[in-house]
Amino acid sequence: MLRLALEIADRVARVLPRRLAYALADQAGDAWRRASPSRRRLVAANLRRVCTATGRPTEGAPFEALVRDAFRNHARYYLELLRVPHYPLQRIDRHVDVPDWPVFREAMTGRPSIMVSSHLGNFEPFGTFLGMHGIRPLAPIEEIRPRALFEFLSARRGGRRVDLVPVRRARRALAARLSEGGLIGIIGDRDLGRDGLPVTLFGHPTTIPTGPASLAILYRATLIVGRCLRIGPDRFYVNGEVIELPDSGDRRTDVRALTRILAARFERDIGAAPDQWWGAFQPFWPDLDGHREGVA
Repeated sequence: MLRLALEIADRVARVLPRRLAYALADQAGDAWRRASPSRRRLVAANLRRVCTATGRPTEGAPFEALVRDAFRNHARYYLELLRVPHYPLQRIDRHVDVPDWPVFREAMTGRPSIMVSSHLGNFEPFGTFLGMHGIRPLAPIEEIRPRALFEFLSARRGGRRVDLVPVRRARRALAARLSEGGLIGIIGDRDLGRDGLPVTLFGHPTTIPTGPASLAILYRATLIVGRCLRIGPDRFYVNGEVIELPDSGDRRTDVRALTRILAARFERDIGAAPDQWWGAFQPFWPDLDGHREGVA
């Protein structure tokens, strides 16, 4: 029954006019916000810390509008998972604007490369953009339940132009792709293993994974910190920068230094577009774990 419902949703999302599709996604986000007070409290707690650190309102109508927009953007993300695979490959630049692409392409040519981002915006359309340019990245993916939902979403990630590997089996696959001189994509702001490097983000201590930095240092890979932000219905803007790798001669020191550089970039990017930070839908700081209760 679930699979049938998902297939119907896929077909409907594909054919709906984009403005109508996004309006329905916004309504779904509003309904989700009203129906899930525990999730709403968690999102508000995370976003309040971002707002405090960036000088935005933390109470009242402006803050409530930010929380509302966060739910709407998260609903849009799921809509886009269904729509992106149907973007015409030959016209993908009508949907995805990548002004820095010549710089990225040159930096990645002929060497292993890593593109890392926070849980911000939606990088799925960029997977289709890469496909147009003959590049097929590999990305680790967190497994979710039920299994039917995981398989359905996985089949549509990156516009079907990204190779995916479950996080628990990712290490060897990522190493192999880099050894071949390929590209991997990693969302690097959530420490799922709870064993990352301690950092301070938006004034509060947390940890972030060292995996992206460790792989970059080990393989001397091109490291690009990027972001793909939603700028309108079926419209996205990608930018980023190539990060110079530390080279102190001590690998552990370099990994820690590079991870802190990534943390600073994540903080900057999230602070610039907190309404598109879907990392806010999970406990991001350890002391907010109490908000996990009632959140699936």
